[in-house]
Formats: sequence, structure tokens, C-alpha cells
Amino acid sequence: MAKASHWAKFLERQAARPPLVFVHGMRHATPVQPRCPIHAHAELEIVYHPVGCGATTVDGCTVEFGEGSAMIHPPRQEHDQIMETEGEDLCVKIAAPRGGPAFPRECLFVPHIDDPALIEDLRLLAGVGAALQPAGQALCNLRATTALLSLVELACRNRDHEQASRAERCVTQAEEYLRERFATVESLREVAEAVGLSTDYLRHEFRRQRGCSLIDYVTTLRVDRARTLLVHSRLPLKQIATLCGFRDEYYFSRVFQRRTLTTPARYRAKAGA
Repeated sequence: MAKASHWAKFLERQAARPPLVFVHGMRHATPVQPRCPIHAHAELEIVYHPVGCGATTVDGCTVEFGEGSAMIHPPRQEHDQIMETEGEDLCVKIAAPRGGPAFPRECLFVPHIDDPALIEDLRLLAGVGAALQPAGQALCNLRATTALLSLVELACRNRDHEQASRAERCVTQAEEYLRERFATVESLREVAEAVGLSTDYLRHEFRRQRGCSLIDYVTTLRVDRARTLLVHSRLPLKQIATLCGFRDEYYFSRVFQRRTLTTPARYRAKAGA
């Protein structure tokens, strides 16, 4: 599958270029059997599935599709298709004009299309043959270009939404991980590995979403726990430091005073007064 960023760059380049070239359209029923064998086209192909579900294999990866989805296959990309339920394919073939930006080499999957205007464009284009008068060709070029760019924009928007949702989930998971292990966690890398993100990306997303750094967050958890132990126990400072994840009582005292503007001993004395 393609990195949507490749298509996003194509979208930016094509927006400032002349229209793409509509080659021809085709619509046909897709029975459960027989399987559509591996094939490729000289042009880019949009395959829209208004009804039916199944799977296509591209570059060794199987992509499951459902009703209302679309697949964009770049030129000369081999792919097959097998249907789980009877359906229909609306196919639109498009070529790049001479001197225009090249299509990305990977396919792009759009899980669902809910734009009525885009769906209507795909239906109209799929019903158009190859023999067109110049005016009709020009109109189809514009319509095909609009349809392709709309699909790419939709896919990129879906990707951004999915990435944002995943980042939000991972930040929440990082908070839960730290709340449970703040006294024993040894590095940010440990937290990042636990939630499945890189350390730099987790650090960036945590600050963006929570308004503080991961270090600030874990320090707050440790200091808050220390406050509780200072007030509700008679444990020595060295033991409190260990239980709260500080490397020694001197570092604990320094951090505690920086956060509370008083020393642990004075905090305990004031609370017990």
C-alpha cells in the first residue's frame, strides 16, 4: 500500500498543472466466481465499488474492500480481485499528460466515499467510451482530474484523522503506563515502546496534547505521591525517595523543593502542625 504522503505530494503538484487525460471508462458486474486474474494496465485505474465486497492483492499485500470504497492503481501495477459477494465495479482509466507529474508507484485505498458529487462523477466517467469529440474529451479530462484529486484528498484526510486518533490513544496509554509505573520507569524509551511509538513522536504528541512534557508529567506523579507519604506516614525521606522513583533523597529533596517551594521536612512538619 502507498504512503499517503506520496499521493499528497502528487496532489500539490497536479493542482498547478493542466488536467490529466481521461482514457476511457467501464462498468461491469462482479460475480463471486470466477476470480479476476492478475493483470495490469498501461494507465492509472480507479476502481470504485458501489456494491459488493471482496479483496484485491497488490504487491503481495491483500486489501479487503467493501461497498462504497475505491482503489487507485498506478500504471502497470499488477493486481487481482476476488469477490465475497456479488457486486459491481466502476472503472476509470487516466493518463498523465506529457510533461505532467508522474503518478506515485503505489496504490491508494479509499475505504469509503460519501460525497454524492464525487460518486456521480465516477458513475458518469465509467459509462464513457474511448471515442470522444474534442469538447467531450476536454470535459472528461476535467471531470477525471477532479475525481482523482478528490479521492486523493479524501484518502489523505482519512490518514490524518487516523493518525490523530492513534496519537490520542497512545498518549492516553502513556499516561496510564506512567501512573502505574512512575516509581520504576527508567526511560522515556521504555514508555514509547510500551505504547508503540517512537520516543521523539511520543514526546512531541504528549506535549502537544497535554501541554507539558513527559518528564514534567512523571515528576508531578512522583511529587504528588511523595506529598501523600510525607503527610500520612512516618517513613524516612530516603525510603520515600525510593518508593516515588527518585534516585536518592538529595535529588528528591531538590526536585520537591523546586515544585513546592519548600523542603520535604518542612512540608511534613507543616502538615503535622
